[in-house]
Parts: sequence; structure tokens; C-alpha cells
Amino acid sequence: MKRSKYVQLSMAASVAMAISGCGPTEKTYAVQKKYNFQSVQQCADEKLPVDVCSDAYMTALTEHRRMAPVYDNQADCDADFVADWCQQDSAGKFIPRLGGFELTADGQVTQSQVDAARAQLPASEASSSGGSGFSTSSLLTGLLIGNMLSNNRNSYYSEPVYRYRDDRGSYGSSTLSQRIAKGSTFYRSNQAKYGSGYSTTTTRPAKKPISVASSTSRGGFGSKASARSGWGGGSSS
Repeated sequence: MKRSKYVQLSMAASVAMAISGCGPTEKTYAVQKKYNFQSVQQCADEKLPVDVCSDAYMTALTEHRRMAPVYDNQADCDADFVADWCQQDSAGKFIPRLGGFELTADGQVTQSQVDAARAQLPASEASSSGGSGFSTSSLLTGLLIGNMLSNNRNSYYSEPVYRYRDDRGSYGSSTLSQRIAKGSTFYRSNQAKYGSGYSTTTTRPAKKPISVASSTSRGGFGSKASARSGWGGGSSS
């Protein structure tokens, strides 16, 4: 009798757990946004967590030191970038100045997160972003990305950005991998002359999960000295 009652209770608990696990799954959306910043402060002004901005800047600076094209003379460096933009290093070689950093963030958001972000929009923007579902509103996407990074979820990566002049003589800012994808070879550089050259696989850093602490704070690493750091140059082309 006791055993029968125990079996019945166990079965009832199993059924209850099964029912609770069969509820409707909330719809999710993939979001991605690329930002092109000239300073940590500019990044923070876009409502992104300041420690993510600082980490992205430091990553781009490290990548710049690792993979920036190196030239024997300034003329060759200027030809690939912008006149008088290159600097001489301690070894007497010439490298382009860092022109900023590109931060790419992506991940998944739920319908409730979309609704919460839409509630923060100005009335004019909210009405144009649609009712249910997810629209491609730039402001809405920015809010979602900012909230996503603040909650230490999903991933991002950053790359150094450089100034250059295109075939039409216009100025622009771009990562090395973007220029390589459009056909640039940097054949004047020492890497191309004496090494294996450049490729989109060697210049694109791997994505990394959010791991920085206190993301919602504006007083973290980089809020003072790094936040003021910036470089000459214009916006992304």
C-alpha cells in the first residue's frame, strides 16, 4: 500500500515536471551591429559599457602592434594609406597610425528583451519600429546590443581601423581585412615582400565572449585616460 502510494506520487511529480518543460519557448532574434569608433569616449557615448569599450580599444591596439603593415620608407606607407599619416618606429621603419577601432557585437535576444528595449525608444522611433517582432531600427538594435553587452552575454570582437584614400581620391576608414576583401594586397609592405603577406584569415581576430566585469559602470578601466584617447581621422566610409 505504501509502495503503491509512493509510486503514484513519483509519477505525479514526473508528469508535473514534464508539463512545466513543455511550455511555449519565447521567440529569439539574432542581432549584430558594427561600430566604428575613434576613441573609448565615443564608444561610451553610444551607451555601450565603458569596460567593453576599453577592452575593445586595447584589443585593437594589440592587434595594431601585431599586424600593422611595415614599410622601409614613408612614401610606400603613404601610398597604401594617407599622406603624412605614417610614423617612423624605433627600428627606422614606417607604419600607419592607428585610426580607431571597429567593434562588432552579436548574439541572441528574446521577444521580451525586444519589447523592453522598444519601450525605451522615443515615441516617433517606437511607432516606426513596428509592433511585435523585431525590426532593423538602428536605435532599437543599438539599445539591444548595449543591454546585451551590459549583461555579460554573447560575444564581440574588435579590429584596428586605418585611414586610407580610395581609387577616387576619397578618404575613408577601414580595417585591414575589409580592404583585403576589396582587393588590397599591401604589396609594398615588408610582410608582403619578405613573408607570407596578408589574408582575411590572418587579420581577423577571433570572437570572444564578454568577460569584463562591472559592465554597467561608467567608472571602470579606461573611463579617464583611455576615454580621452583618440586619433585623427573621419568616420567609417
